[in-house]
Amino acid sequence: MKARLKRLVRGLAAPVGNGLARLGISADAVTWAGVVAAGVAAWGFVRGDRPLAFGALLASGLCDLLDGAVARAGGRKGTLFGAALDSTLDRYGEGLVLGALIVRAVTQTEHPEHRALFGTLAVLSGIGSFLVSYVRARSEGLGIPCEVGFLERPERLALLGALAAWGDGGLPWILGALAVLTHVTFAQRLFHVRRASRLQDRVTSSGIGS
Repeated sequence: MKARLKRLVRGLAAPVGNGLARLGISADAVTWAGVVAAGVAAWGFVRGDRPLAFGALLASGLCDLLDGAVARAGGRKGTLFGAALDSTLDRYGEGLVLGALIVRAVTQTEHPEHRALFGTLAVLSGIGSFLVSYVRARSEGLGIPCEVGFLERPERLALLGALAAWGDGGLPWILGALAVLTHVTFAQRLFHVRRASRLQDRVTSSGIGS
């Protein structure tokens, strides 16, 4: 189901990507625009400016979707550097937003007695998000595809968007969901890598012995 939805979204993004490419806009430029938008969203979270945070998050998510579409425009493949830049700046932008949430969690005034709890949940969310991304990168570096797990980047962005729309009242619920589900996804990916690597090891051992 998730794979089918990804294909649908990619198909919808393709015409926009082709149009941007025809205008001379590069995939790297769209990637940079995405991280700038993430920085604006982070500032919106710190200030408690919900419309700014939500709108900038939406813009960042669209850039994240469209940079790949621009790279694929006209049947082209993206450059190796472009792929590295995309992954790196995705982490940078997400780090800005999650860092802003830590600041917001420990400075918000609606529930001052819960600042320590909210701050802890925000830190756990950040750790979990980076572990989810890291285990995929490490796995694919070993030649094992790893697009599995419950809470991938689009779902994390959706939860952050929900928090921007909800405001401080959503901090315990959204941060709690992120803190738990990112670590669940990390475990799912780690077990996937373990299973796939053992299968590869058995195939390699069988080939050596034959």
